[in-house]
Amino acid sequence: MRDRGSPLREAAWVLNISFSVLSQWNQGFDPDMKPYHVPDRRGKDGLITVETVKAMVKLANELKGKGRRIRLQGFTRDLKQKEGIVLSRKKVKEVLIANDLFQANTRNRRPRFYQSLRKEIPNGLLSLDGSELVVFLDGDPHKFNVELGVDVSTFYHTAFSIGDSESSDEVIKVLEAHRNVWGSPLGVLCDSGSSNLSERTRSYLKGHDIDLVSAGPGNPKGNGTDEGAFSQMKRALGVIEFNLSSPKGLARSVLEKLISLYIAMRNRNPVKGRVLSPDQGMTLPTSQAQRDAERQRFRDHMAAKARPQDEQVKVDRLYGLVRYHDLKVEPEALKRAERSIIAYEKEAIAASEEAFARAVNRKAERKSLAYFFGILKRIQQERDDEAYRRYCYQRYNEEVMLDLKRQQEEDGQSPTVENIVNLLVQAVKASFRFVREAAIRRAKQWTLELASSCHSPGPLKKRISDALGKVKDLSLDQKTKVWELVEQFLNTNTTAESVTQI
Repeated sequence: MRDRGSPLREAAWVLNISFSVLSQWNQGFDPDMKPYHVPDRRGKDGLITVETVKAMVKLANELKGKGRRIRLQGFTRDLKQKEGIVLSRKKVKEVLIANDLFQANTRNRRPRFYQSLRKEIPNGLLSLDGSELVVFLDGDPHKFNVELGVDVSTFYHTAFSIGDSESSDEVIKVLEAHRNVWGSPLGVLCDSGSSNLSERTRSYLKGHDIDLVSAGPGNPKGNGTDEGAFSQMKRALGVIEFNLSSPKGLARSVLEKLISLYIAMRNRNPVKGRVLSPDQGMTLPTSQAQRDAERQRFRDHMAAKARPQDEQVKVDRLYGLVRYHDLKVEPEALKRAERSIIAYEKEAIAASEEAFARAVNRKAERKSLAYFFGILKRIQQERDDEAYRRYCYQRYNEEVMLDLKRQQEEDGQSPTVENIVNLLVQAVKASFRFVREAAIRRAKQWTLELASSCHSPGPLKKRISDALGKVKDLSLDQKTKVWELVEQFLNTNTTAESVTQI
């Protein structure tokens, strides 16, 4: 039933025509003929009134007058036993903070986030990484760095190289071996190691039109393909040990043979429940359009990782501070400082710079990045606590609540159709939940008062619909939300009257 009336009502608002000209909106039932209900969602905080706050403040002052400290768990229990007030500890804390009876203390947690890079076509993204393997000859360990290339889409092990250490030469050897068999991939996924990001490696990739897709530092999941490949390889090979007095070249040849055997066997077996083996997957044909789309996905991924403008401003201020005070900072510490400073507010950073300058002028030995971040952490904590205190004050302070109640009584607003529509308009536009819920409760009360003086809800619906149609600064979706709330108010009233008559 609702689907037939909704287009007519929306058309009336869009055309600015009285709703009664088009049709009378039918009853507000869903397809199962169940009436819609108002999402109350008030919770226990909806029970907090001026009288509640007065009782809580009085009990708290009595405790402080006896020299006792307010503990939330015990105070909440005393409220229930002595005053009959049942609230959560969180709401009790907010009321006490609002009335300067409890200290605001916030804890902001900022979890790390890793982006997921999709894989679509074979030879699109090549995962490249190195790992150390050890060969024991007569008990003497010989360490080698194995650089391995794995196709991310098919898990095909394409090429490897064995060297004494991780270097650009080993990286380029793997890329050359891969290209000789499969051609150039679209992108290479690697960590932020010096060999992967060296000028020589970058020049090689650029010369062969290969995009560099680097995983974030300290993020092994970003290059999970190669990490998984090495894990399986080491589990399959186990400890490589020979009781022979041989030169290192023999150790290298044995290791190459073992890795070649493993790769050949690995590429014949399907992975992750797939039907095709890596061998078969790499031979699937791909069109140029698919390759172009895949390349664009890589570039979109890297663009999404670019630092936003406001974060870049914070990092620039960090480097400006380091240069101005000539701070001696290690590269790794500076990277950690970049990641940390973007989580703080610009105002806190500016205030910390001033405080740091004053502290350094008094004692030169304080000139360090760690001392600056200590100041920044303290100032940011103070700002967070003050913001939380202001929120509690504006919502639960006894004087503020009394002034608001007095102002409402002086306004003497009456339950009219225009006032109901204005309240619901405020509700759909409100940013804070408690403002939205307060407006909905008052609008519901007024709607039911007007409905009680009417013989049927039809005329009241028409008046509200026409008044809502005259509101110019609402979108069609917002008007629809307002109308649904009105219908829920009236349907709730109708249901209650029916139960009373029965």
